[in-house]
Amino acid sequence: MQVETTRFGSLEIEDDKVISMPEGILGFAERRFILLNPPNLGPFCWLQAVDNPNLAFVVTDVENLAYDCSYKLTEEECCALELGEDGKVIYLLIVNMAAEPQDITVNLRGPIVLNPDRLIARQLVMEGESYPLRHPFFQIRGN
Repeated sequence: MQVETTRFGSLEIEDDKVISMPEGILGFAERRFILLNPPNLGPFCWLQAVDNPNLAFVVTDVENLAYDCSYKLTEEECCALELGEDGKVIYLLIVNMAAEPQDITVNLRGPIVLNPDRLIARQLVMEGESYPLRHPFFQIRGN
């Protein structure tokens, strides 16, 4: 399939690489995305909407954080993600980029959880001060 993007132009993407987000991302109508991993972007990649060239989010795997962060899925969320016995998931955090690296933050309150085997994802909405909207990405472990 051909995917038009404003950042990378027209891309040929295999159909089996498309991530389905039946409930979308809070505030957006798009339901199909792809992950783009351009060179020199370090721990970040792009979550690009398939049906809207203008909509893309910089994201990072929660494993890239220097901060211990964990999420627990409900049974309903596990069913929605069609998780198998191993329940393997990837948590992606939306990144707020900044000119200065120390100002880059991640949204811990609205992680996107992805079943990499089925390519089904959904955004979780966490409550509480443990999950700030703007957590420093480069925070030193233990701070």
